[in-house]
Amino acid sequence: MTMFGGFFEGKKILVTGVAGVKGSWLALALLEAGGEVIGLDIKSPEADSNFSAAGLGEKISFVQGDVTDLSLLQNLMRGVDGVFHLAALALVGDARQRPLETYCANTLGTAAVLEAIRLSDSVKYAVFVTTDKVYKSKGDEVWVETDPLVATGPYPVSKACAEYIIADYYRSYLRPAGKRIGVGRAGNVIIGGDFNSSRRTGGAGRIFVDCVEALMEGLAPEIFTPKFTRPYTYGLDILAGYMSLMSQLDCEDVDGEAFNFGPHEQYGIENALLASEICELWGNGVTWQSGTPRDEPFEKQSLSWEKARERLGWQPAYTLSEALRATVRWYREWAERGKAAGEGGMYEFNRALIAEHLAAVHELGVA
Repeated sequence: MTMFGGFFEGKKILVTGVAGVKGSWLALALLEAGGEVIGLDIKSPEADSNFSAAGLGEKISFVQGDVTDLSLLQNLMRGVDGVFHLAALALVGDARQRPLETYCANTLGTAAVLEAIRLSDSVKYAVFVTTDKVYKSKGDEVWVETDPLVATGPYPVSKACAEYIIADYYRSYLRPAGKRIGVGRAGNVIIGGDFNSSRRTGGAGRIFVDCVEALMEGLAPEIFTPKFTRPYTYGLDILAGYMSLMSQLDCEDVDGEAFNFGPHEQYGIENALLASEICELWGNGVTWQSGTPRDEPFEKQSLSWEKARERLGWQPAYTLSEALRATVRWYREWAERGKAAGEGGMYEFNRALIAEHLAAVHELGVA
């Protein structure tokens, strides 16, 4: 099946933050779409990461380095057609503990990437990944792209600052030079290969990773804010959104625009419901329990993706239940394969999940 109208076939694409969960899945999806991938990350990929599980070290050109290093970025962008900028300090709780590092990585890093694109002779397309948390709380109302960026806390504020810098670079330098820019704001991502649990991150982990980690050990997962709601979205749906966005940047109503990418359940799902379904899918009879409440920036989060549907023809292919089934399958496969999983042993399984998702997308009639 042709992916994204063949846009990525033969193109050289730089992915920053490639060793992260979304970055590694994006690199694999780009390879499947016929692209050549250069990846940058400040960290060396760990053995228990999706990057290592997919054996990406042998399939892409990987460079370890800091995204604020302009000279490095300029070298990496030679001959590159497009850039996906995902590199960030991305855990809200972690960012709160390391504010200066967060602003350096998330805001100055974005500025450095923009400057390298401005100076590049080859880069024409770029998608910058921010977050739905740049918005102000609206209670039960859904966030739309025209809502003001009134964020609080180092992670959301650093991303909101990055968006203002992106808009200024676009107006002042990139658009006049014929370069095409888009911004992707996504909800909470669910996909296999994420190992950022609260235990590993000093309490800043992701709820579905906490659940899987506990269930693997036969323990009851602890849920810190069971009544809070989040727009949980399958990772491959979000990445398809980013790729759809880049592939259509030549369209006037797409270039320079920001787009939300979220789930079917636009009004968000309670953490308790998410945890209950994961426990049921795992199937060992263990259920979750309430933990000590932790500070969260929003009680309710809801995300509208109507703009992406109207202008990009994008929509999520998986419901939350389908996303959770695919994600739990990944972690079961990982556990069964043992050490071999972290040595490229998940490559074919990952490709199979991408193929299943692509089939679901085509069944919906999405381009």
